[in-house]
This record gives sequence, C-alpha cells and structure tokens, in this order.
Amino acid sequence: MLRRLQVLQASVALDLRLRRLRKEESAALAQAGRLFRTASAEPGPTPTGPVAAALAGVAELEERARVLTERLVSSLEADRRDFRATGSALGRGLIVVRGILDRMVLRDEAGGARRALPARQRELGQQVAEDGEALERLPAADRERLLAARAARVQAERQRTALLAPHGNDPLPPALRTLWGELRAFGTLLGDELTRKVYLRLPALAAMAAAWWLTQRYTTTRVESNLHRFTGEGRTGLSAGAYDLLSFALPLVVAALVAHLLASITRRIRRRYEGETLAAR
Repeated sequence: MLRRLQVLQASVALDLRLRRLRKEESAALAQAGRLFRTASAEPGPTPTGPVAAALAGVAELEERARVLTERLVSSLEADRRDFRATGSALGRGLIVVRGILDRMVLRDEAGGARRALPARQRELGQQVAEDGEALERLPAADRERLLAARAARVQAERQRTALLAPHGNDPLPPALRTLWGELRAFGTLLGDELTRKVYLRLPALAAMAAAWWLTQRYTTTRVESNLHRFTGEGRTGLSAGAYDLLSFALPLVVAALVAHLLASITRRIRRRYEGETLAAR
C-alpha cells in the first residue's frame, strides 16, 4: 500500500510536469508554424506532402479572416450610404437593425477564424517538425526550442510509462480507485443536474428578476406617484405606455444579455479545453 502511494505521488508530479511540457511544446509548434508560414513566402524549396497541405490550411484561414474583416468594414460603409440616402424613418431603422445583425454575424465568423488559426499553426508546426527539409528553414533558435520541447515531453512520457507499467498503468490503489470512481460519478450527476435546472434556466430567471425589480420600482397609479414625488416614499410613477414598454423590453433585453454572457463563457471554456486536448496530442 505504501509503495502504491509513493507511485501515486510520483505519478501526480509527472502528470503536472507533462502538462507544463505539453503547453511548452504546443507554444513551440505554433511559433514554428507562424515562422514557416513567413519563410514559405521567401525564395526556397516548394513544400510538398503533409507540410504543403498544412501550409495551405493556414493560408486559407488567414485569407478567410482577412476577407471577413474587409466585409465588416464594407458593411458599415454601405449602411452609412443607405442611411443617408433613405428618407423614411422606418427605412433608416431597418437599415440600422440590418447592419447590426450583419456585423454580428461577420464578427462571429471572423472571430471563429482567428480562434481556429493557432490550431492550424500548431498543425503546420507539427508537420514541419517531422520534415527535415522544412525544419531547416526555421531560425536556429526556434528550431532548437522546438526540438528541446519535444524531447523533454517524450522523456517525461517514457518515465511515466516506466513508472506505471508494473501497476497496470493505474497508480491508484484499488480502494482509492473505487472511491475516485464514485466521486467522479457523483460529480458528473451533480453537474448535469445543475446544468439542466440552473444554468440553462438562468436567462429566464434573470428575466423574472428584472420584471420583479420593475414592479417594485415603478408604478402607473397617480396616488403612489404623487406620494413619491412629494415625500420620496413608494414607487416612482411612469406613464402607462412607458411602463408597458419597459415591462416588455426590459426582461427581454436582460434575458438576451444573460444568454449571450453564458454563450461567451461556454465558448471560452470549450476553447480552453479543446486547446489543451490538442496540445496533449
């Protein structure tokens, strides 16, 4: 039992070291991909095989991001021309809404292209690292950095394999393995319940909170409105039209903002862990 605990401790230390080394290798691969993309524009041997395919993928994504950025600028300019040329108030309002929606789509697509670019650069760096001729086109310092990062990661993986091989590649003692399995199952169940019953309902709960705040803060009755005006007590008075508009628009806007915030958080979490998964490969 004591020996297994010692193996577990060493395994945890190696796992932490491996995580750091994989991040360093991932950064070195991305840097190699960026440098090779720049070097490929200079006179020299034409890349072939997997290197050429990965290079084309990076170039395609860069071009897509550039085109989307240009379309974003052109969209705003076109909206300004249409807005000045339109004499109808309704038409101008529709132009504004159209432009906002159009640029939201363009920004999302351009952001997606920019976020996907580091993964393509890492893929290119991976192919460059496996091609001797392409590797020679990198600056000496960056080439040494890439090779050193890869060698350190491979050595740490071999040490971990040698450490865990006598124990079936599992450092946990049977009792701790059972306990860990139960804790993971409970955590998964708890996370699913929180997601279904709280996380997915947050926009609706925020809208309800906004509606409650509105009813506690404002009123359409004249008596209470006048009381608030002269004494500062009670709720603030609003016209029936303004109150109806607020009661419709405020919960809707709050729900949309919360939904957007949750979507942004979800994207960041996925991007973070997808990036770590790719680096681990």
